[in-house]
Order: sequence, then structure tokens, then C-alpha cells
Amino acid sequence: MDGKPFDGLGYTGGLRRGYTTGTCAAAAAKGAARMFLSGALQSSVTVTLPGGESLTLPLEECTLSEKGSRCAVRKDSGDDPDGTSGMLIAAEARPSSRPGVTVSGGPGIGRVTRKGLPVPPGEWAINPGPRRMIESEVGGLLPEGQGLEIVLSAPEGEERAKKTWNPRLGIEGGISILGTTGIVEPKSTAAYLASIDLYISSALAFDSPRPGTVFLVPGYVGEKCLVERFGTPRELIVRMGDHVGHSLKECSSRGAGPVHLFGHVGKWAKVAAGLFNTHCDFGDARLETLAACAGAEGASKEQVRELLSLPLAEEAVPLLRQWGLSSVFSLVAERAHRRSSLHMGGAVPLGVAVLSLDGEVLGSFPEIGKEARPWTELPSSA
Repeated sequence: MDGKPFDGLGYTGGLRRGYTTGTCAAAAAKGAARMFLSGALQSSVTVTLPGGESLTLPLEECTLSEKGSRCAVRKDSGDDPDGTSGMLIAAEARPSSRPGVTVSGGPGIGRVTRKGLPVPPGEWAINPGPRRMIESEVGGLLPEGQGLEIVLSAPEGEERAKKTWNPRLGIEGGISILGTTGIVEPKSTAAYLASIDLYISSALAFDSPRPGTVFLVPGYVGEKCLVERFGTPRELIVRMGDHVGHSLKECSSRGAGPVHLFGHVGKWAKVAAGLFNTHCDFGDARLETLAACAGAEGASKEQVRELLSLPLAEEAVPLLRQWGLSSVFSLVAERAHRRSSLHMGGAVPLGVAVLSLDGEVLGSFPEIGKEARPWTELPSSA
């Protein structure tokens, strides 16, 4: 592509914007519908995004016959690291006895199998926003009383979906057709927060023997520990990155509980200090917090100074153990628990586990203990 489709999308923070699978689907659907109704092949199509912007996209793999027409649009996520970028989203237009526009899925489009998503179980994973775009773009071309069925597909969809969160969300067989604005904001915080909200909703809708339970982890370390040591279903685990405060508030507003925090000692040292976005841009009190907790547990001035001189929080782990101060880790967990509870309004049962980079539980509050136990028995308190 020569970049012309992005004339109306521009850049943000020096990074190129892209367009969603929903925009691709709407463009492909409109292209296929126009070919079927006009009897002529098309090379490009212009669609109107939900925000009112117009976007012209090239069409690929166009075919036309008496039975219907088909074309595809190649997804481009701009400078966002999107697992669906570069793949084709295709649409086939077929005559229908039902007036208006009917939208369905085909190969490479996933089906929803669980509650908690914008689309009910059993339906194609085509979200309401893109569906409205398709109905608007195609419906505007149809003569009154005429019907057209739009069938979406994605040749690489089933394979690409394995690299997304779809399997964990209960979307099987392919990708989702997504997009509220129609635009992909590269590395967008808003998009990330929206995905966290979706994962929390999905976790709460999961058929669990302990309804309401959600596990929040910054990343791989916490997830690995939960799955391997406690047998936690991945469907209940939400990767929140640095967005601890947002995730806690979202859990609280949705009635979650208990909520368990499993993460590296450096992350929870920040939360123990009251930092609810743990990205370095928002502050760093890891070593200061560890040093203060060590002092409270009996560390000498020299030991406190040594902790403050360390470059990484992880390097404090062997030192605290060597000094017989492993209780520091549970104190960090207790402080993080207190801060998190206040952040959520104090009514939600919480559990906090402080981990090493290897996923070992260094400390916890309430105390987990050393004995093996299933995830359903992990303790929590308000």
C-alpha cells in the first residue's frame, strides 16, 4: 500500500494510525454489495467511520457472478503491534429473500461460546459497532424492499486467532470483527483499558465454582504461578500491565470479589507506596518501599542503605533472605493490600501475593502458606 488510505487518519505521537477489522469488514461488504448491484468490478471503496471521517480503501480478490460477489480488504493497524495486521477480511454479497441487510460469518470468523462479551453465545464474533457500519454502508445502496446477505470471512483467521486473547475469552474458530471508532490508535491507552474491561467482564461471566473471582496480574510471572501452582483457569486471569488502579476500580464497579493480585515484588512495592499506574513514567518507589519495610522488620541502617543502593528490586530478594528478613515480603503484600482496598472503597475481598521473577511466592496477605492448595481456597479479606 502507498499510504494514501491514511491521509484522513494521520499520526498520533509520531505513530501512524490504522483501521480496525470492523472497518475492513464494512469496506469489503460495501465493495461486494456495490459490485453485485452494479454488475461491475470495483477497485476501491469509501466508507464513513463512526466519528464521521471518510476513508477510502483498496479492494483485493474481487470476483463477480450471477450468484453473488466477493472482495477483500487488507487490515493495516498502522504502527500498532496488532496480531491481525496484514490479513485479508473478505465479504461475500448474496441475494436474500429477507429485505434489508443480513450479516453473518464464515471461515476464519470466530463464534462466541461464553457470556460476558458484547455478542451473546452462539453468535458470530461480529461486534455491534462493525455490524452497524456494515448495515449502514450496504443498506444505503439497496433499493427499497431488496435484501442482501453479507457473509464475512478471513482466510487466515483461525490461525491468527491463536495469537490473540480470543481462545481465553471463549471465541472459537477465528478472529473477532471489532472496532468502536473504526480507527486503531497505535499503542492506545484507551484501547488497552477497554481490553482490560472486556477481560474482567469475561472472567466474571465464566462458569466458575467460585463466582465473582478475578485474578489480576501485571504479566507472565503472575499468570505462570497461578496456572502451574494453583491450577487457576486462565479464563479468570486478567493481564492488566501497569494499569493496577483502573483494573481494581473496574473490578469494584462490576461487583467482583474476591480479587487476587499476583505479581512481582517490584510491582507490588510500587502499589504499597500508593502508585496505581506502575509504569516508570508515573514514579518509582520500589527500593524506598522495600527499605522502609525492611527497617520496620528490624534491618540495620547499613542494610537499609544497601537496599537503597541496589539498581533492581529483584536484587533485594536474596539479600533479605540472607539477613533473615523474609517477613518483609509479606509486609509489602499487606501494605499493597491496604492501599488497594482503600482504592476500591474497602468493600471488596482482596488477596495479594508477592512473587519472585521465577514465580515463587515470597510473601502474601492474607497468608497463603506453604502447603499446596487449589485456587478456590486462596484466602482474601476486605
